[in-house]
Amino acid sequence: MLALALLLAFAVPHGHVRDCRSTIDPRCPMFGDVDGDGRTDRVSISRVHTCRFALVVRTRTRTLRAPLRPFCEKGSDRWSEGFPRVVALRPMDRRPGLEPEVLMWHGASNAGVRFFTARAGRLLPFRIVPEPLTHTHDEWNIGGFAAASSLHDCLRPHFVGVLSAVYDGKLWTVEGAIYRAVGGAFVRVSARRHHARRMPESRTWPYVHGDGFEHCGGIVRERV
Repeated sequence: MLALALLLAFAVPHGHVRDCRSTIDPRCPMFGDVDGDGRTDRVSISRVHTCRFALVVRTRTRTLRAPLRPFCEKGSDRWSEGFPRVVALRPMDRRPGLEPEVLMWHGASNAGVRFFTARAGRLLPFRIVPEPLTHTHDEWNIGGFAAASSLHDCLRPHFVGVLSAVYDGKLWTVEGAIYRAVGGAFVRVSARRHHARRMPESRTWPYVHGDGFEHCGGIVRERV
């Protein structure tokens, strides 16, 4: 009976969501091994207040939580818009277990993405070192538009490439960086910057062959 009760507890979506085929409901859970113990965990988002949320990981023995504070304009309702929500569980570093990928917001061309990791019984944000000047704390700003763009993807296991370009009307400023995912952080190990009169080619260093961490693997519910 106890085993059946546990199975039912993990099978019922949080917040009485009846249909989780729609991926934009933040309450719809994902399932995978986050804490690295070899057992399946339940990952979802809970709402604390109008602009305050929490990433919740329910393991077999405990519940881990991490606060989420997406940008909220006055009068906006991120929850009804489907934010924040878990879009993937990915193996970002060599530590056993998967890192939840949380879509914090999505605009017409850009999106904010954060990763979290379970360590020493705590659920912590995956840090970005050094912190990009134009980004929200520990958050990747992916996407772009005609005069500015950025690409983020895994170059190989545990290494992320970031390529960005901004046009000022005369020149393109092209910046590339490689980050190693280690110790609960994306640590920058190499960076270059140059200017160009033409839009940068797709094979500019580092060659980022996808976007939105699409080649990082793991359990993916939706592409950003």
